[in-house]
Amino acid sequence: MAGAGCARIRFLPGPGVRPAPDPSASGSAYDRTVTITYRWRGDVDNVLLGALHADGFGHPPDGTDWRTQLERHSLGWVCAWENGSLVGFVNVAWDGGAHAFLLDTVVARHCRSRGVGAQLVAVAAEQARAAACEWLHVDFEDDLRPFYLDACGFKETSAGLIAL
Repeated sequence: MAGAGCARIRFLPGPGVRPAPDPSASGSAYDRTVTITYRWRGDVDNVLLGALHADGFGHPPDGTDWRTQLERHSLGWVCAWENGSLVGFVNVAWDGGAHAFLLDTVVARHCRSRGVGAQLVAVAAEQARAAACEWLHVDFEDDLRPFYLDACGFKETSAGLIAL
């Protein structure tokens, strides 16, 4: 059924970066008329990313200077684009060494359940690995457990948290 599966993927890497795997190669159904383009460390538009983040996390746009924040604190980020519209994003923070961390994973409502989020994470993992990171961490709410553990392949671990 058109639109029900993963979209066709086009990955535009930086210099020396291999393309991310195409989920259609595994035999999953996808709409061949839709192309989602994934960009590692691509241009960030504060207004577009702010609107996507606000919609995905249920808050009004807050004027965050995403570009500055990402450039200062991130290993990289992945943006998903469909027909010129920003439809997905994930930030990859890191400790400068072996550990990378996923933050702010978000997919536009009309693109959910199409494999966009899983592909954002796959590109993020590939790029963190290319940067010599050994571990990719993520924290998530219980309702996202199937996404991160099943769709993305994370393993459950014990962790601690202090509210500040």
